[in-house]
Amino acid sequence: MTARAIGVFALVLAMASPAMAGPANSVIGAKKLEEDMVHSGGVGYPSIMYEWWNKGKGKMDWGLSGELVYGPWLAASTGGRFVKIGLGIDGMLRWNLLSNEKPKVQNDFAVLVKPGILISGNLGDQFMFAFKTELGLPFTIDVHERVTVVTGGFLPIGAYFAENIQNFGEIPILIRMGVEIDANDNVAPWFFFDLGPGISFGGGSSDAHFSWRIGAGTAFWGVLGKNKNKSDSAGAEPMAE
Repeated sequence: MTARAIGVFALVLAMASPAMAGPANSVIGAKKLEEDMVHSGGVGYPSIMYEWWNKGKGKMDWGLSGELVYGPWLAASTGGRFVKIGLGIDGMLRWNLLSNEKPKVQNDFAVLVKPGILISGNLGDQFMFAFKTELGLPFTIDVHERVTVVTGGFLPIGAYFAENIQNFGEIPILIRMGVEIDANDNVAPWFFFDLGPGISFGGGSSDAHFSWRIGAGTAFWGVLGKNKNKSDSAGAEPMAE
């Protein structure tokens, strides 16, 4: 099934058209934000997530993320579930390194840095604390006037600490298969599936396993605040004197 999914994804990339342009504001990919503020909410495994993105200076965007975690925080794995339920808080910094812009096309490459902390309970009903740093190299490819395919590599590195058990860490090495859709002027649904090998370590030993994570949600902007009626006011006729 995994091989089939990768094959279908590769076919989509091969069909990328140089005459199309997808959504303007990317939250799972590499595009620089065009709006000053973008919100994103989604559900998946191992967490429910909410992100608050802000347009930074130059080629940088930044944001904050909150997660309700109910599985392995970094990525699910064949190593088993150990987080019962917890709250994760992350910072997000993204630098757009390369943007290939044409009249109706934009392909982008970026670096994402996402540090975070987790406060949770484990399956033994013990308090657990964890921290992570994630390095991402997202790459976006426009394949339709309303669709952008997202790929790239992601490397979260984390460590878990709890009372009366062996502290341990994990390093999933993930490849992203994702898509962002321009539904209308203010909404862009998204979906991603990350998968790859993972390494867990602790107690002087290490173990290799299969890792994955999945999510689906929607980015939205200009629904409230100063940008809400921008398009309406721009197209309105002046009042007669």
